[in-house]
This record gives sequence, C-alpha cells and structure tokens, in this order.
Amino acid sequence: MRLTHILRETVSQVQKLIKDDLKILKVDKYVLNVRAGSGGLGYDGVGGDGGSVFFIAKPTLAFPDIKKRLKNRLKICADHGEASTKTSLIGQHAKSQYFDVPVGIEVVNKNNNTLIARCSKPFHRYLIARGGEGGCAKTGYKGVKGEHFDIEVHLKLRPNLGLLGFPNAGKSTLLQALVPQKSIKIADYAFTTIHPQIAFWKNKTDEMGDEKSDEPSFTLSIADLPGIIEGASMNRGRGYTFLKHLEHADVIAMVVDCQGFQLKNELDCPFRSPLESIALLNREVELYDQKLARKPVICVLNKIDKLNDEEKKKIDKLSVSLLSDEWVSSVPKNMRPTTIMSFENVVQLSAKSGKIERFEEILTSMRSRLHAIRDVREHCREERTAVKRNI
Repeated sequence: MRLTHILRETVSQVQKLIKDDLKILKVDKYVLNVRAGSGGLGYDGVGGDGGSVFFIAKPTLAFPDIKKRLKNRLKICADHGEASTKTSLIGQHAKSQYFDVPVGIEVVNKNNNTLIARCSKPFHRYLIARGGEGGCAKTGYKGVKGEHFDIEVHLKLRPNLGLLGFPNAGKSTLLQALVPQKSIKIADYAFTTIHPQIAFWKNKTDEMGDEKSDEPSFTLSIADLPGIIEGASMNRGRGYTFLKHLEHADVIAMVVDCQGFQLKNELDCPFRSPLESIALLNREVELYDQKLARKPVICVLNKIDKLNDEEKKKIDKLSVSLLSDEWVSSVPKNMRPTTIMSFENVVQLSAKSGKIERFEEILTSMRSRLHAIRDVREHCREERTAVKRNI
C-alpha cells in the first residue's frame, strides 16, 4: 500500500508518541508525585513565593519519555521561596519547575479524580501545582505551603474508529481484514489482545489510483482495544480503564459474535446470546461514561459464516431490531442499560474470510462524520478545480 506524505506524517506521529514500531500502546498511564514550593517566612518583611510546577506540551516527545526523563523517580518538585532577613526584607521568589510532556496527555488529580489539565496545545504552558505565597502580614508572616499531591498522567488515543467487544469476538481479525499488511496477533482464545493497538485504513479508491474518480481519497485511524467482559466495571477481567481510548473516537464499532459468548465453561460464566452481549457491552460502557454510550455506533455481527439457515434468520431479525431503540425491550430487565446505544448501521460479516466490503462501504459513507486524514492528491484536485473556477 502506497503511503502518502500526510499519512506518513500521521503514522510517524503515532509511532513517536507511543514509541512502538508496531503501533501497540504498552503504557498509557503514569502516576507522578508533584510538589510545588512553599512560601518563605516573612519575619518582619515579605517572604518569597514558592515555585509552581508547569507542564509544557511538546509535539516531539513520546509518552515513555516521561519516565525516562525523570530517571524512574516519577517525582517533580519546585523550590521553596526564600525567607526575608534583616538585610533583605523581601525574600526572593523561587523559580518554577517546567517539565516537557507529549501533546495530548491529560493530567488528573489522583486524590479527588478531577481533571487538572488537558495538554492539547503545542508549546502551551499548563499550571499543575501552584506554589505557596510568601509570608506576610496577611498570613501571619508564615509561608503558605505549596500544593502537593499525586497526579495521573494519561495518554488517550484519538482514533476515527474504535473497536469494542467481548474477548474473541473477532476485533483483531476485523482489523487484519481492514489492514492486511499489519502484523496482528490472532488466536482462538480470550484476551489475545492485551494492549490497545492502532492501524490505518485507506479507502480503495486511493489504492486504485483513479484520478478521475469523484470519491476522495482518505485514511482512517482504527484502535483495537482489549476485550471487556461482563462485570468489567467491578474490575473483572482486565477491567475497563482502557475504554478511555474511545472517549475521543469519532465512531465506535461494536463487534459481536453471532454465535453468542461465554468466557469459559464454568457456572460463574453464563452463556450470553448476541442480543444479551450487545446489552451487556452497552451497560459496561455507560458505567464507565454515559457520554461514551451516546456516540455513533456501528454494530458488527461477526462470524456469520458459522451459522446455519435457522440461526441466520434470527440474526437477520436482530439486525432489523437494532436499528431502533426497541431492541432493548427484548433484553432481560437485569441486563438492560439505562443509556441506550443508538446503532446507526448494522452489518453482518465474516472477518476471517476477509469479505468486509459492506463494512468498508459504511465507513466510506460516514466519512463526513469522521475526521479523516486526507490524501495529498485530493488537495491537488481541489486546487485544480478552484483554479478552473477562477479562470
């Protein structure tokens, strides 16, 4: 597959951010201890202010560089302000501590789980911990302590399409069918995917190189996430914290096994039908974040090739019902979600066979809803059209 200049830049940015040639995200969170400086004693004067801690977003940094640059100490401290003296009634302010971080990270106060900063603007300075005020009459000449707490530094992917589903539903197989040249681990057991991974899919018009085609060339980023299971919100399986990588996704593709799902053949792991699987996935997503459940969703009913004629009729009926909110009425009450996902498209396919043309058509039709990466050739065509109009 030919990579355009814009696509090369995007792939390079992802590889640079996660520092992995296979675009597998192995680390997406660090816990750091930050301490701003305290204000200096005032005595009969004014103490110097303590230094604050700032993050500066740098587009050239990778997420693993955070730990490397801190030399595994994972602690950032600013200096204290100087106390006033008899010969210097105004204490000197301490210098603030500036620490470079990758663009796009989010900083959360671990103690109260509140967002401190979303470092989305390159070279912008973000206040993380404020230094204490120097001692003065207002403070009884005592220096105010600087802020001191633990923070969580999160890397969140921003894919056009995020793949969601139970283990072994065929998410990685679908990704392999979309991007055959990508090296993807696929096996017939649960939790094959243990880390989120990114791939780039290009529409076929571009591959054909048809300059006369009206269909523009574009590329979509796709995130394949580890499978979640029933009870993930209660930390079963691998939990559901990696759902954070869907927060900025344009569209979610819910991949469901047409045969149903059972994690293992044990009493505490009951068999779930395709409809029950959809409802339980919906419920786990809303327990993580109700906003996530309101995103546009494509339901992918996978492994259709393994069904007999009677089973296919049931899946056909399910496909129709999913296009309205009435599908939830057929779900047992103890499994019903509160925030019902709205399925904009439902597609039946066999990812293993590679016959996913209908799914690719849906992605192409939804291009206006996706922040696609545009091919340089499309820009050239638009520029030529604009010149002709001006002439």
